Amino acid sequence: MAITEKLEVERLRALKAFNILDTPAEKEFDDITALAAHICDTPISLITLVTEERQWFKSKVGTEVCELPRSVSFCQHTILQNNILEIEDTLEDERFRQNILVTSPPYIRFYAGAQLLTDNGYNLGSLCVLDTVPRQLTEVQRNALNTLARQVVANFELRLKQEQLEKEKLQLKVANEKLEQFVRMVSHDLKEPIMNISTIIEWLQDDLAAKDFANMASNLLLIKDSAAAMEELVIGLLQYSMTQVKDLPKEEVDVYGMVQGLIAEHSGGREMKTHVSPDLPVLTTEKVLLQQVFANLISNAFKYHHTGKGNLWVSIDEESEKYYTFCVKDDGPGIPLQHQEKVFAMFERLLRDASKKHGSGIGLATVKKIVEDKGGKVWIESDAGQGTTFYFTWPK
Repeated sequence: MAITEKLEVERLRALKAFNILDTPAEKEFDDITALAAHICDTPISLITLVTEERQWFKSKVGTEVCELPRSVSFCQHTILQNNILEIEDTLEDERFRQNILVTSPPYIRFYAGAQLLTDNGYNLGSLCVLDTVPRQLTEVQRNALNTLARQVVANFELRLKQEQLEKEKLQLKVANEKLEQFVRMVSHDLKEPIMNISTIIEWLQDDLAAKDFANMASNLLLIKDSAAAMEELVIGLLQYSMTQVKDLPKEEVDVYGMVQGLIAEHSGGREMKTHVSPDLPVLTTEKVLLQQVFANLISNAFKYHHTGKGNLWVSIDEESEKYYTFCVKDDGPGIPLQHQEKVFAMFERLLRDASKKHGSGIGLATVKKIVEDKGGKVWIESDAGQGTTFYFTWPK
């Protein structure tokens, strides 16, 4: 029996999925090899895993060798079998009589290996016993070797499930910590404008009672600003939550036209010169997600420019086989190196000028989440006083 190239690729993929190659010794497996050697009355017992080029021992009794080349491996023949491979005398078998393990130490004369067979039908390796003298297993010993081999695979699967559970526990812990932080931040950020509005209303009530209307216009403007801050926070939260939606529809997107439209939304604001590359592509993707990324980066360039009369560039930096790399650049105040990672954190805000209002602290967190969920990455090139360039990759 031979393994086809496709089946061998699938077998190796199944083996690697267990994440067990080159791991330290574990008692659960050492107990099995010890029991196999005892039941079969052999000096050597091994749990072997057959990779592309080697045979690696997860557990071993009777040898200090950790691995061997696949070319001299007995178990490379075992994984071709559907039942135990037993070689009663290696010198009488043409496959093994010239093998270096037979003709030189440890001078193997007997071999029996039971397949480590997964539920999906892949032979990962074997549980084998070896001796330096010819011999033959009894039926009881063969049955025991098969039973122990199944136990090895069961332990592989249990070990993998435990790893997955530990990973999920860690992810859940991190998620809970982020949720607690999220709740605290939202509570704080919503409470502040609500308290401001409540306080200003009390001032207005006092002014109305005293028929003092001098400050009414400015107080109403303060209420409007507080309401706008609340609205910005709520919109930011809605945008962030939208990135959780799976299987959003894809459509053809003219990135140049989309960017021009986003810039036009700021035309009534600051006097910024915009430079949009005509090389921006037309691609098929989730428009709402890509639009959110550009919208947040472009909005920040307008909102945080220290002079209000600067420049904004949007371009495609380079292309790889799988990704576009987009670039949104401004000549604003820049972001010091020590703050560049922080700006992508939820609710993180850098107040560049005490006279300016800062945003909700959600926009760049949304950018990071969308881009990374799409398999891309986002990063910054900037320093204080040198403008800021945001790069992000997007799949083709």
